Amino acid sequence: ILDNENSNKKVYEWLRDYTSEGNLDAITGYFTIGALGYLSQKTNEKINKYRFILGDIVNTEQQKNYTINLLNEDISIEASLKLKSLAREVVSFLKQNKVEVKTLEPNFCHAKAYIYNDKKDERLKYFISGSSNLTEAGIGLKQTNNVELNIAKTGDSNQFRALVKWFDELWNKPQ
Repeated sequence: ILDNENSNKKVYEWLRDYTSEGNLDAITGYFTIGALGYLSQKTNEKINKYRFILGDIVNTEQQKNYTINLLNEDISIEASLKLKSLAREVVSFLKQNKVEVKTLEPNFCHAKAYIYNDKKDERLKYFISGSSNLTEAGIGLKQTNNVELNIAKTGDSNQFRALVKWFDELWNKPQ
């Protein structure tokens, strides 16, 4: 069990510690630049191919110009100053040929799962499935009032194969 409340590993620690050479698929309702940047920094040298299914990335009802209110929002001045350089880093990451991104239109993607497929050792495959979005709070990089709960399992199990099949079916939809 991975959660953000006790001394168990957090999602970000699992991704950092148990990912080696292979492929990583992820599906998430929400993501942040910080979490995507962290994932890139910790796994990009190891991963051969990424596939992301992301929710709510083409919301046309959002404000065109959004001003960060440093006094009332949960972002520090230091974090806001680093945001521009981190955004550039994440854009470079996403532009790599080994990174593919889709969204489910017109549906909203509420699922959250991380599927790592090790090409060399079946025992090193893993999945994480639960409530953690690909956000700093969701993967445990940042404290939050939300309680996140995930199940992580290693190896080439029936659950792993079923989750891979489910992800592939979503990935191959024409949406």
